[in-house]
Amino acid sequence: MKDHDQRHGRPRKVRVEKPAMEHGEDEGLWAEVRKFAQLVPQEPEPNMGRADEIKEDIRRGRYITPEVMEETVARLVIRFMTKE
Repeated sequence: MKDHDQRHGRPRKVRVEKPAMEHGEDEGLWAEVRKFAQLVPQEPEPNMGRADEIKEDIRRGRYITPEVMEETVARLVIRFMTKE
């Protein structure tokens, strides 16, 4: 594997550093980019609304809980294991 140290078989450590500005880059340009980046509205996680819906359904008892799943599985096992 290319991502592992050949001698020890462990994953290689990779150091991630923040990007550095090259010498000669326009500082004014980066200031403008930062200014406009702050104007972009922050959008919430797209799945967060669905997660909230599921939480609300669980609170109201309309969502399948692990207990209901276990009971359903047990009933199916009993049904398939008994002779008709």
